[in-house]
Amino acid sequence: MITKDTKISKMLAEYPQTLDVLINYSPHFSKLNNKILRKTLASRVNVEQAAGIAGVNLILLLNELNKSVNSDMSVTINEGNTEKEMTNTEKPEILKNINNDKIKKLDVRPIIDSGKDPFLEIMAKVKSLSDNEVLHLINSFEPIPLYSVLEKKGFDHWTEKNENVFDVFFFKTAAADEPQKEQTKSLQPEAVEYENIIELDVRQLVPPEPMMKILENISKVDDKTVMIVHHHREPIMLYPKLEERGYTAVTNKIEDNYYKVVITKIR
Repeated sequence: MITKDTKISKMLAEYPQTLDVLINYSPHFSKLNNKILRKTLASRVNVEQAAGIAGVNLILLLNELNKSVNSDMSVTINEGNTEKEMTNTEKPEILKNINNDKIKKLDVRPIIDSGKDPFLEIMAKVKSLSDNEVLHLINSFEPIPLYSVLEKKGFDHWTEKNENVFDVFFFKTAAADEPQKEQTKSLQPEAVEYENIIELDVRQLVPPEPMMKILENISKVDDKTVMIVHHHREPIMLYPKLEERGYTAVTNKIEDNYYKVVITKIR
């Protein structure tokens, strides 16, 4: 069964027919026809995240995907069994057994409400964590771009939605720590923390001005600097151009006509 946690890359590899289902379900998924984008994005995004980015109903999408891989499927996924079987039962053991004093909470909703971006505050909190501590991030939307950024630093995550609040737990497992310990000094730049943030608001610009504005400033992004772009749509055509220059981007839909794009340098 395809679940909300199934990676898009794994699903497409095992069930190639699901690509047509995605594209027919929403034009947003047509970018998966691009092999470069499929390689860079699909490996990091699961079905739930893809549904959230595309702004489509997760339950209905899961039903269509599962019908395409098993036409005789007798079980229909609904809101009830999705929450019970796909969220609550999948909480990692490390979160079940950890002491509360090891969980460091950060509620970024007040920061967002004030009109600021909480990225630097989040990264500062991450930097202050001890190896056995967990970051509990509280947000009003799922911070999909952050998953990729912290994954590069050895963090796994588990997300739970409670009404309109997303509780996201970032943690390091023993398996994730081991490769970090085996790294040589030449590989340690991965551990560099972001110290600077560049914000660009291109929502009022008309094409191709948003892309031109981003590419004009992209050279300022380095190992210690991240760029956050406030866009009125997902900049699909931008992704290949960034990759050609050694950068990667993850986009999160905040609301209609507002997308937040996080751009980092590929290390």
